[in-house]
Amino acid sequence: MANGNPFKPSFGASPPVLAGRSEILDALEEALDSGTGHPDFTSLLIGVRGSGKTATLNAVQEHAQNKGWLVIAETAHGNLCDRLIAGTMELSGDAHASSGRPRLTGVSALGVGVEFERASSAVATAGEIRLRPVLTTLGSRLASERRGLLITIDELQGGEPPQLREFATTLQHVTRREELPIAFVGAGLPSIEDTMLQDSAITFLQRCSHHEITDLSNAATVTAFAEPIAANGGHINEDALQRVVKASNGYPFMVQLIGFHSWRATASDPPHLQIEEVSSGIAEAERRLQQLVLAPMWRAMSEMDRQFALAMAIDEGETLTADLSKRLGRSSSYVSIYRSRLMRSGFIHSTGHGRVDFAHQTTRSWLRSPNRTP
Repeated sequence: MANGNPFKPSFGASPPVLAGRSEILDALEEALDSGTGHPDFTSLLIGVRGSGKTATLNAVQEHAQNKGWLVIAETAHGNLCDRLIAGTMELSGDAHASSGRPRLTGVSALGVGVEFERASSAVATAGEIRLRPVLTTLGSRLASERRGLLITIDELQGGEPPQLREFATTLQHVTRREELPIAFVGAGLPSIEDTMLQDSAITFLQRCSHHEITDLSNAATVTAFAEPIAANGGHINEDALQRVVKASNGYPFMVQLIGFHSWRATASDPPHLQIEEVSSGIAEAERRLQQLVLAPMWRAMSEMDRQFALAMAIDEGETLTADLSKRLGRSSSYVSIYRSRLMRSGFIHSTGHGRVDFAHQTTRSWLRSPNRTP
């Protein structure tokens, strides 16, 4: 087995080559360079699990840090605003020590009982502090230094509505009204379009620029797969590479799975990947995909979602939505609702007008298997 496997088939891990995201990254980096007036200064990345949202967030964070900006990276779960307050205070550091103005030094577990310390070391205890004044203080200082703060929030679909409302309201004030250099990039599953972004109290997040993290093109898949191999002294022949393109179907997580297990399957060092190694890697990747992606998605589906999917599995290839209406005994409008639901989840995708297919090639055989264990 070859050493130094460059592929990273883990959710949230950045791949060795972030292919196919240059257009989005260029827009976000331009926004940071341009300032608060740029429409992408506050943005949302929307895509299915394993599409590369977190990796894109990581790349934007790196750009911000390279230009001297401060960064707070959080997930939306739990007491988001308390963690943002704590993170802002930590970044504030000793910034105000020389001026004699208060320096934030601590916050209680519940976000109250904030302590201030002056340059004279006298300590005073203030009442409850909110996110907005903390961000305003730091943002004002950074503006005078011609720097900024980037806040990234991942897993928005798991956020608590009250927390997201407070954050959205605060962000609207500090970024758009006060025009402070506090940028925001959030990431979430497509389901946020039907849940979080339907909340009338989170209108500011609704107005953020939306960037869809889609499947990779064939060319981007080739880049994502072949470049890490070459960079580590390996080689893959053209037939094997095209097999990877077909089997991965543009799904970034599958590219990493196939790469990881194909690399492991080769005995040469540096590895020379051919059809044999890639075929072995694809077989193991499909097995892992069933465990890591398909089974969790199936468990989250409603009974009607499952009936829809099983009705599709009858076909050897793409399915006509007209046929689904007949098989399910439902109207076309009813079928359209579940078609949209399964497309948003990333379980199926459109292959043309009135036609759908499974997003992952292994789904059909998995659904047909009597040994399927969702």
